[in-house]
Amino acid sequence: MKSRIRRYARVLLFLFIGLLILWLITRGQDVEQIREEFRQARYGWILLAMGCALLSHFIRAVRWNMLIRALGYQTKPLQTFYAVMTGYLANLALPRMGEITRCVTLNKASKTPFNVLAGTVVAERVFDFFSLWAIVFITIATQFDFLKNFLYRIFWSPLLQAGAEHWLRAALMAGAAILLIAGAILFMRRKLSDPPEGGFFYKLKRQLRGFGNGIKTIKTMKGKGWFLLYTVLIWGLYYLTVYLCFFAIQATSHLTPVAGVTLLAVGSLGILAPVPGGIGTYHFLTILTLTELYGIRSEPATSYAYITHATQIVVNILAGSVAWFMLSIREKHQATPSQFQEHDT
Repeated sequence: MKSRIRRYARVLLFLFIGLLILWLITRGQDVEQIREEFRQARYGWILLAMGCALLSHFIRAVRWNMLIRALGYQTKPLQTFYAVMTGYLANLALPRMGEITRCVTLNKASKTPFNVLAGTVVAERVFDFFSLWAIVFITIATQFDFLKNFLYRIFWSPLLQAGAEHWLRAALMAGAAILLIAGAILFMRRKLSDPPEGGFFYKLKRQLRGFGNGIKTIKTMKGKGWFLLYTVLIWGLYYLTVYLCFFAIQATSHLTPVAGVTLLAVGSLGILAPVPGGIGTYHFLTILTLTELYGIRSEPATSYAYITHATQIVVNILAGSVAWFMLSIREKHQATPSQFQEHDT
């Protein structure tokens, strides 16, 4: 009971932080101009972006099937798709709850053991983690000079203009950070070497072991080429949801495809924050990138951030609700014959 209260309190705290960030980045802007951007938006492009988002979720379900079948279990693509969408729906209420929810949902629908499904989700997340950092690397490599000038203007130039006192303070903070990181690594190594059963570090060690097993699952799986192709398609469709929304607003319609890669990388990092649905953090990083890196005015940049975020949220809510409804109907149909049998006996 106490752990549940703490979990909800943590979610409410992060939600408050996200909403506070939204308020901070919106205040001082011309709200009427932002509304005008919404009124004049080209919604055909937004609907197309929503279609790409929905298709990416279906391909994710097909890719998940590959991991499940690699362990000797059979699940239908539609079942896994429904489970994926209910997971996304759960994530809007409780961050990181979606992984558990989709495993529980698919366990009920296909009778596949929960621990097997949890292992495949870990494997999937491992691959997505490396995919995201590959996109970040591509962003840096393709726009190195652009980003270098941006970082010089925002960070390095103010430091050069600062006095010796600021440099000394920065050096002390960097040294303290290095010592803290080194101490944390040594502390974790000692705690994880032989942790008592049932404790926090025991559970953490199990999670890390699951991380390693996830990598092994991908390594030993048949059809790695298809798995890689599905991954490319998923992230390619994610990219299209970002890039197509450029054309929904006049102020961003001139941005290049490379800018779309940058916004995908930045937005994905914003979604990773422990805030429900990436509220606030996604908007902040997207607006900062558009205004500081590409010179877009704050009002259209804010409108773009709201549109792209809403595109993903609306798809997850609508498709997740339909998936939950369909699974509920199937569960009732499966329960009906057994109920009649019990009544007859």
